[in-house]
Amino acid sequence: MTRLRECPFDHSRDVAVEHFNGDYHVKCKRCGAQGPTADTWAEAERLWNHRDGSDKH
Repeated sequence: MTRLRECPFDHSRDVAVEHFNGDYHVKCKRCGAQGPTADTWAEAERLWNHRDGSDKH
């Protein structure tokens, strides 16, 4: 399992992968930011870790 980077919006480390409706995404538990949806847990982690905060919340 990959270590998730902090939230690019509020710098919280309280982030986790969630499984919803057959897809996966990472969600910040403090501000509610969500990463892009993915087909797998690992892909959701990769997509989250490559965010830079310039995209929308």
